[in-house]
Amino acid sequence: EYYEITHGHAPAPDAALKGFDFRPPADMPYTALPMWLIRERDSGRLVGEVSVATDLLAPGVTHLGFFMVETARHGTGFAAEVHASYEAWAIEQGARWLRLGVVEAHRRAHRFWLRQGYVEECRRLDYLLGGLSHTLLVMVKPLAANSLDAYLAAVPRDRPAR
Repeated sequence: EYYEITHGHAPAPDAALKGFDFRPPADMPYTALPMWLIRERDSGRLVGEVSVATDLLAPGVTHLGFFMVETARHGTGFAAEVHASYEAWAIEQGARWLRLGVVEAHRRAHRFWLRQGYVEECRRLDYLLGGLSHTLLVMVKPLAANSLDAYLAAVPRDRPAR
């Protein structure tokens, strides 16, 4: 479902392999790129993935680059549980803000991130995925006493266009 919405087609046979090799652009510094494959306890079947960039663009910014749970688990609360585990991990690692991008066309995902406490900071037009051009919504969730103003001071590229 994700690939249909974001790329306009099913994933290519080598899409997962390319995902393991993905790196942020050179002008977006980061510290590490942890990734978790989420498996069903009993069967070991893959049911989700979480990929992160720590200290992306500034210290304390943990960027959620890819978050997916299998479609059959949508609406069950499973994704919120996975996100809560990710957030707890990020806090333990010293995250001050959580950041992500979601394409505007993926309305269900956008609603999910709003429910998790993220707010839209800016929009990037003509963001290409596969053969589709999107509006990318950059969303941020301040952690603890950290503010959005402090985030925007640390990451000026995400300041909303005025």
